[in-house]
Amino acid sequence: MHSFYTDDYKRVWGNQTINGDVEIIMGTNDELNIFTDTESYTLTLPPGKYHTEYTTNVSELINELNHQISISPLPIQALLGGYHKDQKYNIVVLQMTNGKEIVDLTGSFFDSFFA
Repeated sequence: MHSFYTDDYKRVWGNQTINGDVEIIMGTNDELNIFTDTESYTLTLPPGKYHTEYTTNVSELINELNHQISISPLPIQALLGGYHKDQKYNIVVLQMTNGKEIVDLTGSFFDSFFA
């Protein structure tokens, strides 16, 4: 089991910035495994560059995550989170839409953006 931050709303927060351009590379940072107490889900992102603009709060990476979730379909949503103290940056936030809690995450995407 990995250590990651889960808030009171059962949202899991990443800890690596996705500001600017993020490159997803097949086999390097493209796979995310999400586990609840009873189910597991796998997302694989297509390779490419995804831009996140902090000032407009828009992220191609979050949009692509939600697109992959919608075509599966999975009871998960990806959100664009942000830290706004000394250093302003955006991160990936995940939440189950079926009331379950994410109990573990693994995969190369997790290693790049959550670990």
